[in-house]
Amino acid sequence: MNNDRRRFLVQSGLVAAGALTSGIAVAQPARRRPQRVAVVGVGHYHAFSPPNYLRILQAEKTDIVGVHDPDAAIAAKYAAQVGSTAYTDYRVMLDRTKPEFVIALGHHSAMPAAFRHLVETGIPFLMEKPWGTDDRTVRELADLAEEKRAWAAVPMPFRYSWWAETAKRMRERGELGAISHIQFRFNQPGVQRYIDSGSSWILTKKDAGGGALINLGIHGFDILRYITGEEPTVVAAVTSHATQRREVEDYAHVTMRTPSGIVCLNEASYTYPVNGSDQERKVAAEKAVLVGVTAGGEGVQIAAPGRAAGTIERAPEIGRAHV
Repeated sequence: MNNDRRRFLVQSGLVAAGALTSGIAVAQPARRRPQRVAVVGVGHYHAFSPPNYLRILQAEKTDIVGVHDPDAAIAAKYAAQVGSTAYTDYRVMLDRTKPEFVIALGHHSAMPAAFRHLVETGIPFLMEKPWGTDDRTVRELADLAEEKRAWAAVPMPFRYSWWAETAKRMRERGELGAISHIQFRFNQPGVQRYIDSGSSWILTKKDAGGGALINLGIHGFDILRYITGEEPTVVAAVTSHATQRREVEDYAHVTMRTPSGIVCLNEASYTYPVNGSDQERKVAAEKAVLVGVTAGGEGVQIAAPGRAAGTIERAPEIGRAHV
């Protein structure tokens, strides 16, 4: 990836929904927070499940001017829940409602067409990851947004964890020394939650492009590049369908290495047997080991000479926003 693309993807900001995002190309200086917001593709797991985009918009007291989904029943269901108008054609919705901002969801396979249309309209928007089902298409979309100077964003909230911010800051200051390896584990509950929410499309290659790796592992790929500032190369990978027995993988483990020699381990799955999550975030370096902590509030445990064992540094609450 060239330096211009990296700068494009590294820029960040707060969007109207109050969700933390990354990967923004900004055509104009930041202005007031938009109040008129439309939502594309609410037949997506995240419409009313974490990060709960519709609920966030309601909490922020924005005017949800339109709710879209190609399935009329789904569009009507969610539009009724937020007191908005349902649409089955997002082009018609955008033309009629004139939103100031758009939250774009939908099937992964449908994202490229909506992305291109939003770029051409000039409406600022956040589109859920992964923007498409293959690498070439997603890169073309990033090129298009950059060429048009569009305000486009993708939510990568792990970048804004106190662990990631601390690790990146310490690396840039030379406080870590040589980094041996970085581990990112993100194991979530099984696939029944997608079926129950009406998002079973995410379990098909045609509509989702893949399973746990593209859906959850994308955060690991992003955070590893964000912390190291390098472009890693995949040296080994393995996937499994053992527990859910679907056409998309329910487990994936990818090993990468950066040009400077940092080993990056990215693990993602749908194998956690109950509600909750099995996560681990760790940077192991010459001068310190940093482990992400979420129990009792967001923080990072740093093991280093001169630090008391087990000390946890908590994220400051003032001036920070959380999804």
